[in-house]
Amino acid sequence: MKEKSAIPQVRFHARLSDGHRSYTTNQDVVYSTVLINDGGGYSPTTGHFTAPVAGVYMFTVQYCPYSNKYAYLEIVHAGRDLQRSMHNGQEGATSVCVSMQAFTKVAMGDKVWVRAISSSEIYHFGSSRWNSFAGLLISL
Repeated sequence: MKEKSAIPQVRFHARLSDGHRSYTTNQDVVYSTVLINDGGGYSPTTGHFTAPVAGVYMFTVQYCPYSNKYAYLEIVHAGRDLQRSMHNGQEGATSVCVSMQAFTKVAMGDKVWVRAISSSEIYHFGSSRWNSFAGLLISL
């Protein structure tokens, strides 16, 4: 009987710092506050996750559009879009947040990140509006 290999602990979770952020078309979103970075694959300088091992990963993003503004974001793997989302931050809806997730097979050294598809405005407030990017190795 073939023994199963243990799945290494590869996971990250990062957030924006408080404040209003504006992004232009194709601009990367850099989540500088790192909460977890097991495996060391996430860079708070670039906003890119570089896979330390090959496998199937799950990525998730939550973003909070600024009041009465649009946010168009996508999860990108090796330059190709994996998942896209758009939302209009309705006037007066100060606590609306949107999430998206994607599953993909990633080779060792591949990069995954979040970028704006078009002009976008999001708002992070530590007590209620959290903008985050996370990933987890789920299978080798």
